[in-house]
Amino acid sequence: MRVNDKIRAGKVLLIDENGTSFGVVPLFTAIAKSREAGLDLVEISPNNNPVVCKIMDFGKFKYDAEKKERENKAKSKHFETKEIRLSAKIGEHDLRVKADKAKELIAKGHKIQVSLKMRGRENIFVDRAIEVIRRFAEMVEMDLAEQPKKMGNQIRVNLEPRK
Repeated sequence: MRVNDKIRAGKVLLIDENGTSFGVVPLFTAIAKSREAGLDLVEISPNNNPVVCKIMDFGKFKYDAEKKERENKAKSKHFETKEIRLSAKIGEHDLRVKADKAKELIAKGHKIQVSLKMRGRENIFVDRAIEVIRRFAEMVEMDLAEQPKKMGNQIRVNLEPRK
């Protein structure tokens, strides 16, 4: 936004601090009225013909805009993809504990990604590892978003809500 002497227009449509329109006036008159009021002349709509300018306290206007932006940012919720790590030899109770944690995360609105790391000879039994992931998905009452992908010694898959 252009303020005071940075405005580049011959004539402007002037609005005072109370919202009253003065009509189309020369720029130097508008600047004089703003200085007389002890405020700034701010270019509101530069694309109009004539340019629309308002007399206001620019510092306060900028502060209020930043404050409103901070409030909106604080109100918005940020959801992340949370990872649950499993192993091919995980016990039933441990699996249930991980499922309960995953349910808490889902209740908060996060998405869940399951990764299962295989070590040594476990890499031969990929089907057992995928079965562990399917059991986990059943426990949290979700479906696999796609087929589990094996990347090196890890299997990863995203979970999605049941339809």
